[in-house]
Amino acid sequence: MNGTEYEENQLRERINNLIHQEGHTQRSFAIAIGRQPANVHQVMSGERHFPRGFCSDILKTFPKINKDWLVFGEGTMYGDKSEASRIVGDTRPRLPKSMSGGHLSDYYEGDKRKLCQEKPIITQFADYDFTLILKNNRMSPKYDRGDELAFKKSTIIEWGNDYLLDTPEGPKFKKIYDEKDCVRCVSYNREEYTDFTVPKNMIFGYYRLVGVLRIL
Repeated sequence: MNGTEYEENQLRERINNLIHQEGHTQRSFAIAIGRQPANVHQVMSGERHFPRGFCSDILKTFPKINKDWLVFGEGTMYGDKSEASRIVGDTRPRLPKSMSGGHLSDYYEGDKRKLCQEKPIITQFADYDFTLILKNNRMSPKYDRGDELAFKKSTIIEWGNDYLLDTPEGPKFKKIYDEKDCVRCVSYNREEYTDFTVPKNMIFGYYRLVGVLRIL
């Protein structure tokens, strides 16, 4: 094994640690950094070399990651101990039960954050923007009323998965499908709730579900 192969294998090991730490699968990680899952699989299995810009894409997607650790293997994943402690000790907002239609970002990073409860970060989850308490049974039996759900804003949509849609009529938590100019919204409790569509131009944001906290 030459020096370049050794360095690439060490980089693969660090990226695998990152994927595990951030709560991703290799596929969801590939989508998050804007790469084709098949190509990332080839890179991570050693079938091909790392393409140009691969580490840059990771650092853009995960800004808390220490660049020196990722690229050179120096230091720790999240920088020095004080930075790691700051991240663990930070909080995320739990959105209020009643919200007006509009931009969810106003609640978790804008003026309306004061209406939210600040809760310690749930470290078992991948990075997330906010949580909310499910207040209905539309998504049962997969999700129960009272479950705390964690969401992260997403620019890449994996159709057929569970997302929170930010709409003028308020947030809508559904399994979503692409239907040309609309998004079809599906409840798991289909005996009581029928499917409906939302025009894509009426959706302010898509938020991927990254964790569920259930009190048994």
